Amino acid sequence: MVQKWRRYFKNKVIVAIVAFIFAVALSAIISLLKSVETQSLLEQESLTPAFNLVSEEIVKPLFIAETIARASSLKTLMNDTVIDQTAIEQKLKDLSKEFKMEFFVANESNRTQYNSDGPSLALDENKVEWYFRAKKTKHKIVGILGNRQDIRIYYDVKVHNDEGEFLGFIGLNKKLTTFINAFDDFKRQYGYDFVFVDHNDNIVLSSDTNLVADGKRILQLNQLPWYAPFISRRNNINHYNNYLVEVAGEDLLIAEADFESLNWKMFLINPLKVRQIAATEDFAIQTVYITIAIFTAILIIWLIGKSLQGEFAKRHQRDPLTQLPNRAHLAWHYEKVARMNKSIAVIMVDLDHFKDINDTYGHSAGDKALCEVATLLQSFLRDIDIVARWGGEEFVILLPAADITIANHIADRARTVIAKHIFVADKKVIQITASFGVSADTETSNLTQLIDSADAALYDAKNSGRNKVCSVKQPVRSNPQKSYAHG
Repeated sequence: MVQKWRRYFKNKVIVAIVAFIFAVALSAIISLLKSVETQSLLEQESLTPAFNLVSEEIVKPLFIAETIARASSLKTLMNDTVIDQTAIEQKLKDLSKEFKMEFFVANESNRTQYNSDGPSLALDENKVEWYFRAKKTKHKIVGILGNRQDIRIYYDVKVHNDEGEFLGFIGLNKKLTTFINAFDDFKRQYGYDFVFVDHNDNIVLSSDTNLVADGKRILQLNQLPWYAPFISRRNNINHYNNYLVEVAGEDLLIAEADFESLNWKMFLINPLKVRQIAATEDFAIQTVYITIAIFTAILIIWLIGKSLQGEFAKRHQRDPLTQLPNRAHLAWHYEKVARMNKSIAVIMVDLDHFKDINDTYGHSAGDKALCEVATLLQSFLRDIDIVARWGGEEFVILLPAADITIANHIADRARTVIAKHIFVADKKVIQITASFGVSADTETSNLTQLIDSADAALYDAKNSGRNKVCSVKQPVRSNPQKSYAHG
């Protein structure tokens, strides 16, 4: 096992060194282009906002849709034998209010689509063609245009239950006008044009308002005037992702990138009005290529660094007895998930009368009980949840994207599981129960405040008889004067 991890980290280090050498080599090439240093800098300064814009307008909604589909309670509601329409519609409205986007559920069992911004509709194959077309695709996520009266982009995420059965789609939509306005602002400032196409080369998005869908027609990529010379250049020079073409006497630098998760392609069109034709072609392609390559190299190095940091934390911030994350790892994990979730819940768990178990059966029996409780707590949590040993007989459960209702449900389930579990020491059955304190907050907070809130609720559970769940909705200030003992 030690050799395996040594090889693992060795490979990580090798990749990091190669990426670093690659970035240094590219920097050396740029240093040779001093005659066009200013122009290259301007290119880089305009590309960075381009990537930021795409990330905000395209990648972020896609990430939210995928996260909701994987982690939300909607999946559970879709898997019920009897579909609770009211519960689904209320959950969609809550998500819409929280994320300022419109969400939907297309349910397979009753062939009904539920929307956060309107009434439900039947998924009739003759009227709702998108559902059956998207269902047949091999892609997990589908991005398509819809609603002819008010054109929107729909992010459809396929949902399956634990047995692999197809449940339908969970997704969100954004009005096409929101994309157009964002791209138009960028075009006015930097002069670039964006064109996004789907797997059929239909134009889904564009910063050029003449190209966007209007409810009557959808243009295709081959209808654009630059596409034919672009294809010709790409076929003749197939080792670049950027090509210089001439259209109506104007030079255009066109960069192509894949969005594999949506099965889309993006084209970034840059008019090169200020450059001389005779000296521009090779240099312009090289400049933009290097700029994108450096951006990619920096991103690779950053991702490797984050990966190494995460792996180090996972390997070295563990409780030696239960092998659960410890306090340090919990704090590190909280900082990571807090950036992606507006709501986070915390559950404090404390085993009741644990000192009596140690005194009666010995510390080895107590250690065994702690390990069994750790396994029980981990057994029913979601993939995004984490349980850590806080100290002694206390545990902390961190629940990203969870409100007080979800957290209370999980806590009560954990309480029941522990109370019903058969603990054995020296061939004797030990009855073990636990008390739970729950805290959840949708406002700006930190881990310390959430822990203090959960701790206060746990104190109430202990004082009210143990083997209970108590909760508070808002975090409380730390009170160093308060002193009490659990157990």
